[in-house]
Amino acid sequence: MSEEKEKHEHEEHHKGESKTITIKKDSLWKGSVFVLLALLVVSMFTGGFGIGGHAVANTNNANTNTGTTANTNSGSGGNVDTSIITANSNLYPELGPANAAHTVIELADFQCPYCALASGLPNWTSQYASQYGDLIGSAKTMEQLAQQGKIRFIFVPLAFLGQESISAAQAAFCAEKQGKFWDMHDAIYGASDGPQEDTGKYSVPNLEKIAATISGLDTAKFNSCLENNDTLDQVNQAMTDVQKAGFQVATPQFFVDGKSVTPSSSALTAAIGQ
Repeated sequence: MSEEKEKHEHEEHHKGESKTITIKKDSLWKGSVFVLLALLVVSMFTGGFGIGGHAVANTNNANTNTGTTANTNSGSGGNVDTSIITANSNLYPELGPANAAHTVIELADFQCPYCALASGLPNWTSQYASQYGDLIGSAKTMEQLAQQGKIRFIFVPLAFLGQESISAAQAAFCAEKQGKFWDMHDAIYGASDGPQEDTGKYSVPNLEKIAATISGLDTAKFNSCLENNDTLDQVNQAMTDVQKAGFQVATPQFFVDGKSVTPSSSALTAAIGQ
């Protein structure tokens, strides 16, 4: 990533009245370009994309606030209400026992390069170990702890970085219909060939190829789901819930028991006492 790219905070910062984002297939790319251009213009006057002090995934120092500060992270002026996410297990995929001592929520966009680093799955992540050290694999660490029954881990797929973000989120939800969300989650990140966005790697045809590598997945049903936009409403609902709850539309974000925590393995494990 270039120096300018390292500053890139993947977020839409809404001030004042909350505004719901609804995704429409025929106008998404225009809106995405507008948003990113607007952020670029703002960044020229704010020294980068760290708007309002809410920088994300920027360092390998676990003590640096690369996420957002607990109790001040809000999209519309109020505190974050994570119960909107935790109460909807039908929409948001999760791992681990529902009654675990700690609940960890991750907000991520499949196209966000920092989210890819947090997943630790793309083969290019090792190139950034010196820059982002403790971020790399932080989400994977949480998944593993959930699989061990130590935490409840909830994944919230956001989609605001372009058409391929939408398609990837839809694909993950389509896989979820067959109980294969986490397989698709790993396959999507694993197929990433670099930190660039909207390069075609998550086009519908490529997502169908990615899905075909998942054992036990009915590809005919999956392809029909993706091509017919059967899960677009779920993608929209996630965006609506995130804004309603007071989260910023920014990735990656981690919350432990309702409090924002730096997206690093050391900070996250410390927050859950591991």
